[in-house]
Amino acid sequence: MKLTRQDKIAVALTIALIAAYIAFRLAGGGFAAVEGRSMEPLLHTGDLVILVKKDPLNINVGDIIVYRSGAKFVIHRVIHKYEVDGRHCFVTKGDNNWSPDMGDPRKCPPSPAMPGVAGHPEENIVGVVLSINKAPLKIPYIGGITLIIKS
Repeated sequence: MKLTRQDKIAVALTIALIAAYIAFRLAGGGFAAVEGRSMEPLLHTGDLVILVKKDPLNINVGDIIVYRSGAKFVIHRVIHKYEVDGRHCFVTKGDNNWSPDMGDPRKCPPSPAMPGVAGHPEENIVGVVLSINKAPLKIPYIGGITLIIKS
């Protein structure tokens, strides 16, 4: 069986995409499905976002992060960053929420800049939502498949 030029291009592109995906995953990248209304109007239930690993030093106020909270994952924006005993702590809030999320006061007690609000420790950060010009890179509706399977 002889491959046409188009077949060869298709095979080469497929191999390149698979290699890029493997490299992306090995570098700590991933995906997350948005569930809930806390990040509306920017992110909606069913959006799929791309996550990248970032050194905690390079996570900034304004970044959208995914963090682990017990058995669930939360996608919210960093509104304050501070350090306690060499550990980076992040206070987050959904864009559509009135108040910040409660973090882990044992590992990240409240900072003087935000009394009463504990942060999330750096080890709970799963990744940062990939953004271009401060706009999160998202694929609408595709994450809904994950949510359906999960429920």
